[in-house]
Amino acid sequence: MILRPAAVATLNMKVKTMIRILPLAAFVALSACAYPIGMQTPPPTTAVVVTPPPPAPSINPGSSKDRFIAAVTANGCELTPANTSAVLASATLSQQDLARIMTELRTEGRGEIAPDGRSFRVTTGACV
Repeated sequence: MILRPAAVATLNMKVKTMIRILPLAAFVALSACAYPIGMQTPPPTTAVVVTPPPPAPSINPGSSKDRFIAAVTANGCELTPANTSAVLASATLSQQDLARIMTELRTEGRGEIAPDGRSFRVTTGACV
């Protein structure tokens, strides 16, 4: 196939035009991916300071003796086998704490073993 000189000139002109337009089209396509045109950046946000809630009030303030005396007073001023679990729970004490506190209260004269030998009576505060 033989091309005429006029056709070759037209073809050369089209190729040169394509060579000039192709880099421009590639530049526009690549720059469109680099930054979103027409989109505004969001305004800067202010820092939100979250303050922690205040500490919960202490459920059982005071010494273990004070908690024990308050719990026994609330249960009739006497620690019996029937109310031992309730007193331990409300005063948040262990069995070891209970034995130590009862011994200390007896020594201080603020408690005594009941006549039945199975109960402990508090003899201080509201239980006099």
